[in-house]
This record gives sequence, structure tokens and C-alpha cells, in this order.
Amino acid sequence: MRHILTIAQTTMRESFRDRVFVGLLFFLLFLLGFSAYISTLSLSDVARVIQNSGMAGMALICLLVTILFGAFSLYREEERQELYVLLNRVSRSSYLLGRFAGTAMIIILFSLISGGALFLLTFFFGGIPAFGLAWAVLWNICEFTLLGGVAFLFYAMGISFTLNAIMVIGIFIIGHSMTEAVESFIALGRFGSPLHLQSVKIISYLLPNFDLFDFRLEIIHQQPLPRQRVFLALLYWLAYLAALLTAAGACFKSRDL
Repeated sequence: MRHILTIAQTTMRESFRDRVFVGLLFFLLFLLGFSAYISTLSLSDVARVIQNSGMAGMALICLLVTILFGAFSLYREEERQELYVLLNRVSRSSYLLGRFAGTAMIIILFSLISGGALFLLTFFFGGIPAFGLAWAVLWNICEFTLLGGVAFLFYAMGISFTLNAIMVIGIFIIGHSMTEAVESFIALGRFGSPLHLQSVKIISYLLPNFDLFDFRLEIIHQQPLPRQRVFLALLYWLAYLAALLTAAGACFKSRDL
């Protein structure tokens, strides 16, 4: 446990010193400023426009964080030959878990900054104290730590960074589309292909379903979140993330470095 925490802290310190970290902060400020700007052009509810566009910006930033500070940092450390020195001192599973914990902390940090800034924008421009944005921060953290686990699994399998990044983005898009795909095939009824429907269902079970973390409508309209669905989403996140990290650890142990 001590090694895991040390590696996590080192990961965070390296990220803070990276110029990409500052660049992402400026990009986040740009996205939030853009959200405030388009809200002034909207004829609808200003607060809802800010929250809707702001949450989309929060997701985009955390996607970049997952790829750049999650996956890319692993490959960069391996290229610099620093990985082999570390693995002489700690186990491979401790190294991987420490790196993941550090990446998760950065995702949490950017989510909190985004959520806090979005709350202030909603209050000053929309006149509404949108406390429900705390839920948006939580689900954003769950979603992108889960996506980070996918990136770590691909790294442990020996997949190149470019292919890893492409696959992570693809899984992110698919994870937000599977529910609609299944419902579309069901709506087709007898005109749809049963084989295609079963194939889509199997894929939706194997790949992470990010639609479980989508409470955007409830948050924007300040409605209470269904308790059963919240419990299911948290349980799904915990079980799926544990499975990803276990598989990543097993693959990394058997990988020839």
C-alpha cells in the first residue's frame, strides 16, 4: 500500500510540472467562458444552457486527461527506461495501481475545478444555485476513472499508445450509444434482425455502459435522482473497475518487458 501511495503522489507531482497540465487548465477556462458566452445568445433558460454545455466541456477535458495523463504517461515512462528501475523496487501490480490512483486523483481534481466553476457561472449568469452539479462531478469521476481503467488494460496488454488512444475514444463513444442502439433494434420489432440485436446486447454487456452515469436531465431540471438507479450505477462502477484493474494486473505480470 505504501508503494502504491508513493507512486500515486509521484504521478500527481509529475503532472503538475507538465506543461500539458497548464494547457488543459487554459482550455478548460476557454470552454467555460464559451459556455457563458453562448448562454447570452440563447432565448431559453440561461442556467440550463450553461449547465448543459459546461458538463459537455467537463467530459471533454476529462477525456483528454484520461488519455494524456493516464495512458500517455505510462508509455512515456517506458520509453525513458524509468519503468524498469521502478519495477526492480516494487511489484508490477503495485506500480499499475499507483499509476492508476495518481491518474484518478487528476481526474478528480479537474472534475472538481470544472464543477466549481460551472456552479459559479450558473449562479452569476443564471441566478440559480445549482447544487445538483455535485452529482455531475461524481458521475464524471466515475465515468472517466472507468475509462482510465480501460486505457490501463490496453497498456498492460502491450497495445501501442496511438491504438490505445483511438480505442479509448471509440469505447467512450460506443459506451454512450449502446442503450440507444439496443432500443432502436427493439423498436424495429419483426423488421429487425434478431442476430444483430443479440450481437448488440452482448457488446453492451462486455463494454462499459456510460449511459448508466448519465443523469444530465435530472441535474439540469433540478429533479431528485432515482435512488435505485444511483445505487445500480455505483455498484456497476465499482465491480467493472475492479474487474478492469484485476485483468490489467494479470496481463501486466505476464507481459514480457
